[in-house]
Amino acid sequence: MKKKTEEAKKIKIIIDSDVANEIDDQFAISYVLSRPEELQIKAITLAPYRVSWQKNLTIRDGMVDSKNEADRLLRLFGIKYTAKDPLVYFGCDGFLSEGFDGKSPAVDKIIKTAKKEDEVYIICIGTLTNVAMALRTAPKIASKIKIIWMGTDNTMLDHFQDSNYSKDVAAFNEVIASEAAFTIFPTYLARNFVTSVYEFERNIEENNVTRYLASIMTRFRFNEENWGIKTIYDIGPVAYLLNKSKFTSKMISPDILLKDGKVDYPKGRKVNYITSIPPHSFVWTDFLSSINKVKGSAFKSKIYFVSDTHFGDESKVRRKLVPFKTVDEMNKAIIKRWNNQVGPNDTVYHMGDFGEYNMIKQLNGKVILICGNHEKGDYRKDFEAFKKRLLKLGFADVVEDGMYLDKSVLGEKVYLTHKPSDHVKNCKTIFGHAHTVSLVQEYGFNACASYHYFTPIGVETAKRYLNYIGKPEDEASV
Repeated sequence: MKKKTEEAKKIKIIIDSDVANEIDDQFAISYVLSRPEELQIKAITLAPYRVSWQKNLTIRDGMVDSKNEADRLLRLFGIKYTAKDPLVYFGCDGFLSEGFDGKSPAVDKIIKTAKKEDEVYIICIGTLTNVAMALRTAPKIASKIKIIWMGTDNTMLDHFQDSNYSKDVAAFNEVIASEAAFTIFPTYLARNFVTSVYEFERNIEENNVTRYLASIMTRFRFNEENWGIKTIYDIGPVAYLLNKSKFTSKMISPDILLKDGKVDYPKGRKVNYITSIPPHSFVWTDFLSSINKVKGSAFKSKIYFVSDTHFGDESKVRRKLVPFKTVDEMNKAIIKRWNNQVGPNDTVYHMGDFGEYNMIKQLNGKVILICGNHEKGDYRKDFEAFKKRLLKLGFADVVEDGMYLDKSVLGEKVYLTHKPSDHVKNCKTIFGHAHTVSLVQEYGFNACASYHYFTPIGVETAKRYLNYIGKPEDEASV
């Protein structure tokens, strides 16, 4: 009875996020998940996004990436979910501004939750598409939901340019036209939430969540602006929900916010606009103390296998040995597929011919590289100097020749090497190098990336292949 009473007191919350778009969403979601004594998460709904630096990425592709990332965060916190209630829900496949007018699992979940609960907060840290579509589909839920959204900018501007607003102005206008309680956390205030890789790592304590956030900060450092100086915008709405008395807000007329198009809104309609925030240090202290206290995570590191990624090898593209038009497309595709599969705390055994070694900075996981013919050609006679250079770049270990893998990993002793001709007689072998050799041989199986959708394979898949060794006639059924 006491437990039910405690649950009833918690704030019911849905996070609507384009989590794979950037890295600040992960911080915001971790902020929420690290406060289970106050917040009860009902769902993570995935907002559509489209970014200029990923021109070939469809909205659906982006949402698949977001789901992988959201699932990973839930695992980091040890939060269990089922097929019946997956906690993560795909959002709309398009923007209202582009004519989208359909349902989605996220919209259905928002409506269902609003109808079931007395009150539910929706923290929106992407476009307002999913929430707007839910309100369009079921207008009566407006009395049940309280929206806190990261978007717009200084109201004195003629137009708002931030992406959360500009990508779907129609969704913003539709929320304005509703009767739902609407709080706006403007981006110009969120620009205060700045940190760096150095600062962040100095202020965290060791747990799976902090390690993960530090790892994505580090990876971001090599890919984005300012070499690791990053604005973590999206922690703002969460900090506001948890510490409302520390913020100043003002109820304003929608007319002040309507920059693009006229909207018929309810008489007396007001929007809660946050006008000032507590000191930058207060928000960061609250956030850091929340994630630092996370303990007892059920998340376990995993092990993966791959070989012959050949990062940066233009000859593979020119000779049409890979299904990519350019070497840049190949690099980006492999990195994306790798990071969707492998987490920062996972271990990857790479059986050689890695390619451009600097790419290690963009990859998740602790990579143990077993040298292939390309690596041996690079170090020639000075392996130790070569190994020292790669360890400095970020490899976890570099092995000159093959290595045995303890039977605790795959259920039997296995030998890892680059060339299939270097297999051993006393156990099965996982190899690479031979891009045209059959996947399963009588002595082992081929881990070449080209055989596995250019993605590292996990332990369970490796066990399945090992099971077929010595039975090549069954290879087609693998």
